Amino acid sequence: MITDALRRISPQQREALVETYLRGRRYAEVAVGLGVPVGTLRSRVFYGLKALRLVLDEMGVEP
Repeated sequence: MITDALRRISPQQREALVETYLRGRRYAEVAVGLGVPVGTLRSRVFYGLKALRLVLDEMGVEP
């Protein structure tokens, strides 16, 4: 179910969430790997979580 929800958010947000939340990598490490500033990565994670919550809500998943 979470895999389906992750597929429905933007690729940049998905990658940010997978690398930081699911793989537990540090923001600085992920940012370097993606070639973006840490602030950009933090924004992608923030908005990715918002988008993921919305998708899960649309799918009928309750917290």
